Amino acid sequence: MTASLDPIKVIKYDPMNRLIKIAFGSLLFLSTSLALACDYPARPSIPDGATASKDELLAAKNNVQDFIAKVDDYLTCIETAETAAVAELDNPSQEELQRRDEMLNKKFDAANEEKVLLGEQFNQQIRAYNAKIAADKE
Repeated sequence: MTASLDPIKVIKYDPMNRLIKIAFGSLLFLSTSLALACDYPARPSIPDGATASKDELLAAKNNVQDFIAKVDDYLTCIETAETAAVAELDNPSQEELQRRDEMLNKKFDAANEEKVLLGEQFNQQIRAYNAKIAADKE
């Protein structure tokens, strides 16, 4: 008997969480003089739930969760880098600050949307796997 898999929980975007990350990122930046390299993580592949084994889906689940954590690290990194870059500006205009904030928000929105889409794609494959298991029992 093969047990069905539970879908992963997709963390919704929370603006308050972003403010906490900004504060933490600023503190982290002030405590180190090293420049941070902000690299966007590679998106993991999702196996076809209709043909994948339970072990393949469990490995994919770990890869998806790892990707989500790495994207969160990336977002913290770009916030820290942006805070540092703004601090280095010599008397920036409100328009410049607003433009920079809009660009950062676009990066955040795109990264958070990617996390949600990947989570949903994985959950679709879990549903396909569970349907396969249910059909095999019949």
